[in-house]
Amino acid sequence: MRKRLLSLLIIAPLLIVALHAAGQQATKAQAPAAKAAAAAPAATAAQGPRPEQYLGKFPPLDFKPPKAADFRTTLSNGLVVYIAEDHEIPWFEATLLTPVAGGGGGGGGRRGMEDTAFDFPQRPGGGGGGGARSFLEPKDKLGIQSICGSVMRSGGTASMTADQINERMEFLAGSVSPTSLSLHVRHVDEGLKIWMDILNNPAFPEDRIRREKESMAAPLRNRNRQLAGVASTTWQQLVYGEDSPIAAEVTETTINSITRDDVVAWHKKYWGANNAILVVSGDFKKAEMLQKLEATFGKWRNAEAKATPNWPKVTSMAAKPGVYMVQPLGATPNQGVVRVGTLSLTQDDPDYAAVDLMNYTLGGGSFSSRITQIVRNDNGLAYSASSSVGADLHYPGTFAGFTQTKNSTVVFATQLILNEIERMYNGDITEKDLRFAKSSRVNAFPSMFSTVFGNATSFARLELEGRPRDFYDTYLERYQKVTVADIKRVAKKYLQTDKMIVLVAGSVDECKAGADKTLPNQGAIDAMAAKYGGRTIDGLAKKFGDGTVHVVTLK
Repeated sequence: MRKRLLSLLIIAPLLIVALHAAGQQATKAQAPAAKAAAAAPAATAAQGPRPEQYLGKFPPLDFKPPKAADFRTTLSNGLVVYIAEDHEIPWFEATLLTPVAGGGGGGGGRRGMEDTAFDFPQRPGGGGGGGARSFLEPKDKLGIQSICGSVMRSGGTASMTADQINERMEFLAGSVSPTSLSLHVRHVDEGLKIWMDILNNPAFPEDRIRREKESMAAPLRNRNRQLAGVASTTWQQLVYGEDSPIAAEVTETTINSITRDDVVAWHKKYWGANNAILVVSGDFKKAEMLQKLEATFGKWRNAEAKATPNWPKVTSMAAKPGVYMVQPLGATPNQGVVRVGTLSLTQDDPDYAAVDLMNYTLGGGSFSSRITQIVRNDNGLAYSASSSVGADLHYPGTFAGFTQTKNSTVVFATQLILNEIERMYNGDITEKDLRFAKSSRVNAFPSMFSTVFGNATSFARLELEGRPRDFYDTYLERYQKVTVADIKRVAKKYLQTDKMIVLVAGSVDECKAGADKTLPNQGAIDAMAAKYGGRTIDGLAKKFGDGTVHVVTLK
């Protein structure tokens, strides 16, 4: 043992010495090569491929969407059902689309097109779990739609308390709401029974209605203190008018006026088979599932009235074009939200595809768009800078350029957005720009049909909204036929800056002042100031309004 230890003690130092000597020799050998490399000119770093390089290098997209008729059927009571088999996993998923409940989708399973709306223009909206404006609520009872949809689930039924429903659904490892059911397919019979109980026999207990009203009212007390919310609400009021149902807001007064009798009456009036479309998919045989649905949803009663929304009539902006400012209550914000825009068009307007492609280049195409590139990348003013074309089916949406930046650069950022809008208005669009925008829309089309449930839901929404069932058959054609001349035409029509509203939400005094001389980008700031009347917001008011900065008072 001692001999082994002695040999290790001798060998280890010898190895260290040998390694050190070898390292020195290697360093000497590498020195001339390193000097030669340092003396040689630096090689240019290889640039990676750009998306534009691949335009036109792939065969045209050849994709045919599924047909609505392959999914559609009706039950004996007239309830329309969109049904599809999906044997990927042993799961059942269903959603009930209805005008009297906002949102959409089922109860926690897989999703398709309905969860990726921001990627795809002209996507149909639809019903769901109780939130979006239906234009059915009385003006003095705003909030009743949401309260009804929520308490149908949270208040339990005549035969099961909410806790009993929760406990049972947890045992079944599923979820249920007034507009959705999602669970393992082997539990579908019990799941459908519970779902129908919620739809037909909600208890609407007084205490749950009171708690729901309290939970809705609490956030309302602080909404005038939230910068983004104040900007959004003020924008809606300026464009559509304070008295428009589009801009109407739920208040504590409207909530407190709602009684249990109101909720029960709302449920009887609008919740029924004649105001809904059922979407079902899962690991089942279609014929067998239709029998189960006939035994449950086929016996669902009709509502007392047809849910026909009172769509608002919009012919022009409520506020006159110009510059408007609004300041949230409470602490002074250190940033300002900027919106520049006007009324746009409806979703089914023949110009929609051209306007969408125009906006893709202008500010809707993420990092490839001009507003994002100029405001964010080139000048570093904001994390988010973009433009959007909002469009509803029944009334015009709004076009708006948007950003949020620190107070001192609000005016500069606004000028940059206006400059890009005017650039597009003046026809600065190329065939290459259009090809790139088209490729984005066209190549994304197949992903709109990535799941069976998503496909069925999309077709159901078309019918719920009264749109053509061949909507997707003509989708690609509408985009592919757009020309540069079309883009220039719609830019002249929809991007008239003298008809736009400039809204700044933030600190009125600090945002008004504009950029000082300590900021970077002084050359760009000076160029924009020379074009738009100076560094302060007063110059914008003179150029794009009546010379007055209109300060909006919150109510």
